[in-house]
Amino acid sequence: MDEIEKINDKIKESGAEPKRKLGKKRKITVIGAVGIIAILIGAVLYVTLTAPPPEKYWKPEREFTMPNVDWGVVKNSYTVKRTTYDQDGTQGPIINQTIGSEKSDGSFKVMLVVRIKDYGYLPENPDEIHIMFYISFVKLKGDYITKEIILKYKPSDSYVRTPSFDGHYFASKNLYFTADTGNYPTPYGTVSDRMDYELWTLHQIRGINKDKRDLKEGGFSNSFQMDLFDEYPNWTAHTITFTATLYYGKYVHGWFGDSWEDVHELSASVVIYVVPEGGV
Repeated sequence: MDEIEKINDKIKESGAEPKRKLGKKRKITVIGAVGIIAILIGAVLYVTLTAPPPEKYWKPEREFTMPNVDWGVVKNSYTVKRTTYDQDGTQGPIINQTIGSEKSDGSFKVMLVVRIKDYGYLPENPDEIHIMFYISFVKLKGDYITKEIILKYKPSDSYVRTPSFDGHYFASKNLYFTADTGNYPTPYGTVSDRMDYELWTLHQIRGINKDKRDLKEGGFSNSFQMDLFDEYPNWTAHTITFTATLYYGKYVHGWFGDSWEDVHELSASVVIYVVPEGGV
C-alpha cells in the first residue's frame, strides 16, 4: 500500500471529512444574506419603537336602531325658515321633518337619515336648530370588511357652529369611537377630548370597526345642535351638508405591521338650507 492510500485509510477510520474553503462568490452570498436579515430586524425594531400608541376606544350603552324610511318618497334636502318666534310647538308649528339618502355600489349600502326637530329663536343669543341623525351600512357581498363609517358635517360659513359632543342620546351598533385625550387645537381653543376636536376642527364623527371583524351591518345615531350666530335683522342664508361615508377594504398582516389596503369609499348626503323669513 502506498503512502497516499495509507493516509486515506486513516481519514476513513477517524470519520473526519476533508475541510473545504468557501469560494469568493459563496462568501459574498452569505454576507449579503446576513446583511439583509440585519436590515429586516432593524426595520422591524424601528417600526415597533416609533409606532404611535394604540388608540383608545369606547362604545355607547344605547343600542342603535335605524328608523324605517320610504326611500322612494323621502327627499334629500329641507329648507328651514328662520322666524322671530320658536318653531317648537309652543309659539309656532314644530318642524319635525325627515330627510335622507341611501347609496349602494353592489358590495355595500350606506344610509343617512336626518330628522329636523325644531328651531329656537333666542334674542341676543345664537338661534338653534335641533336634529337627530342616523347613519348606517349593510354589507351585500364580497370579501371586503368595514374600516369605519364617518358622519361629516359641513357648514357653509363661520356663523354656523355646533357645541360640544352630546353623548346623552348617543347609540351605536357594532362600532366604537375614539376615547383618546390630549391637547388638541381647535378654532375655539384647545380641548382635551379628541371627539370634540374632530367635531369642531374636522367636522366629523367616526364609527370604527375596532376589531376588524367582518361586520354585516352597523351604525350610530345622536342628537345634534347647530347654533346660528348671525343676529336678527342681519340674518343671512346658510347651507349645512351632512355626509355619511363608508370606508371598506382588506386588512393585511405584514412584516412591518398590519395595514388597510385596497380601501374603497361610498357616500350618501343630505342638505339643510337655512333662510331668513323675518318675523311672524
